[in-house]
Amino acid sequence: MNKMKLVSLLALTQFTLTPLVHAAPADDGMSFGGFLRANYGWKDYSDASKDKGGDFAFDALSLTYDGMIDGVGLSADYRIANGLNYVKRAYGYMNLGDTTQVQVGIVKVPFGKQGFVSNSYWFSTNYYLGFEDDYDAGVKMVYDRDQWHLDLAYFASAEYGPGTADRYAADIIGDNEESNQINARLVYTLPLDQGHLKLGASVEAGQLYHAELSDNGDRQAYAVHADLQLGHWNLQAQVTDYNIDSADKADTVTVGVVGARYDIAAEATGYNLNLARHFDTSWGGFTLYNDYGLVSPDGKDQDDSMQNVFGVSVNRGPIWAYFDYIVGDNMTFAGGPGVGLPNPDSPTDSRININVGYYF
Repeated sequence: MNKMKLVSLLALTQFTLTPLVHAAPADDGMSFGGFLRANYGWKDYSDASKDKGGDFAFDALSLTYDGMIDGVGLSADYRIANGLNYVKRAYGYMNLGDTTQVQVGIVKVPFGKQGFVSNSYWFSTNYYLGFEDDYDAGVKMVYDRDQWHLDLAYFASAEYGPGTADRYAADIIGDNEESNQINARLVYTLPLDQGHLKLGASVEAGQLYHAELSDNGDRQAYAVHADLQLGHWNLQAQVTDYNIDSADKADTVTVGVVGARYDIAAEATGYNLNLARHFDTSWGGFTLYNDYGLVSPDGKDQDDSMQNVFGVSVNRGPIWAYFDYIVGDNMTFAGGPGVGLPNPDSPTDSRININVGYYF
């Protein structure tokens, strides 16, 4: 893995208020937007980083389009990062009545908690496994009625082929290629006096084509998730279990994300628990949070990977900033070689990351 690609990885910036379904306004029309972001990072496990006092650099430019003309909508997000450019999302859609939308193109994979299983700029452990904020090429139906939300989707492939790691979200690459994937997610929202409780379950299943062996393996993933909002407090929890049975029966697979490659355990269970508290002030708002993730692999001699992110996000008008302190143990992009790999004596590493963006 080329960890110098980290600045590129930071192009996975999220704007947590972005709607899950990019529906158009009531009247036909179009809107353009995006963001421009810069990033500072300091790593305690890098002598070069410590000697320089960290690194400050351009992060990413995002250009977005959302609109609907004559009942047909289009939603797209194109990103230019450090030496890379790629499509995050690009799909057409139609609304079928007031409850259903059909999307076709590079659409968000419906798996896990709606939105993000994280509050920080760094995402959760699920992102680095390919189970958070992932986008693939296919068709999805989104259904909302009363307290119920249902997603059904089919993906023919990832958004890019297995020969490149230049992409927004983590996909299996190299000798293996994701194909013929189906997803289903059901969420029920229980209204509360000062918020809500969302309870959901997700399932994912697909093939994994091995180019050298000209044979298919298979993969499955399951998750249960909860999102509790009480006033200014938010609690998120998720348990994810996955099994990647490649044709060569390897206990690891290679994934690629924003120019970087690393290996992950082929079978593991992940646990996430996040707590956040939002504060409103006269000059803007800020949110304190702690996001914890643990990945426990099932392979022989493979070791757990842990990531904890303590931080605060601040917004004033179009300006958003994230101040994160990341601690990792055997965790990629936090001092580790990958996720769930053999690494019994790995130290606990940490890094500081500050990301500031202007949204337009």
